[in-house]
Amino acid sequence: MRGSITDTATPGAPASRSPRHIPSGGLRASWLNLGWKLLLAAIILLLMSIGSPLSWLLSWTFLNPIQATLLVWGVLIVGIASGNLFEGTAGLRWAWGALSVGAYVALALPTLVTNTPSRMIDALGPVAALTLDAHLGRRDLQRALRDWALVISLALYAALGVQAMWLVVGVFSNDGPLVFLVAVLLPPILFEAIMLALRRISLTSGNLLAPVVALLLATLLSTVAVSMNLLNRQTELQWLVLFGVIIATLIGGGLLVSYLTRPLVAASSGAYRPTPTHRSVDIARALVELSHGPILISLALYIPLRLLR
Repeated sequence: MRGSITDTATPGAPASRSPRHIPSGGLRASWLNLGWKLLLAAIILLLMSIGSPLSWLLSWTFLNPIQATLLVWGVLIVGIASGNLFEGTAGLRWAWGALSVGAYVALALPTLVTNTPSRMIDALGPVAALTLDAHLGRRDLQRALRDWALVISLALYAALGVQAMWLVVGVFSNDGPLVFLVAVLLPPILFEAIMLALRRISLTSGNLLAPVVALLLATLLSTVAVSMNLLNRQTELQWLVLFGVIIATLIGGGLLVSYLTRPLVAASSGAYRPTPTHRSVDIARALVELSHGPILISLALYIPLRLLR
């Protein structure tokens, strides 16, 4: 597949795709990419807080501004990733991209509307069958099976991520957007900023010390921010330490997995494209890369939050 993570000799791509290297085209481009992510994060939080015309258009589904923002966020993730991962003619890529987006909406929308995670499981069987049927008329069935697996993977990944992010926001009621910022959106941005700063002072990304320091600092700062916003100042020390250890483990675990899987995200974001990028392409790449960390952190927080509800 075009831009596939399994390719070993994509023309124009770097010779090494180790997760220790940020495929950025230089330190300046990396800072610019981080700037796009900060802008996109601010827009996401703004739309969650005040809504958008799209929220009114989706009012028939009983979605509030936060749910509408998360739903559209997932649509963009799936659409951009499918455009970079599917191969073939432009028309075929558009068709499979539309199928991926449709499968995502069919999985995510019932869960968001009813706030019942089991609805996604109920929808998974029909969605898998219908998307498979769309490939049965193709001559190359081996290729069709790979494309179908990609359709389901993208749809399920985004749907699970959106459901997990909605739970993180919804469980904290009025403080949901703030908790989402400090516990989900902030850690990956902090991690990347610290990594770039360490590269700037010659602790290159190829050095294992840089990601370790960035991971520890980003986790520590995020844990402190979450504790300050959620815990009462009169909380006893042992409970404060226990809460901090749990939150740090979940956030740090999500950050670690997101760092180790950066080559996968780079392929789906179009970072390995041999053609020159344009501003719209840069924004699309930043959105996919920005989304990966928050989705993994939200999934890490999902299980304990479900147990506490």
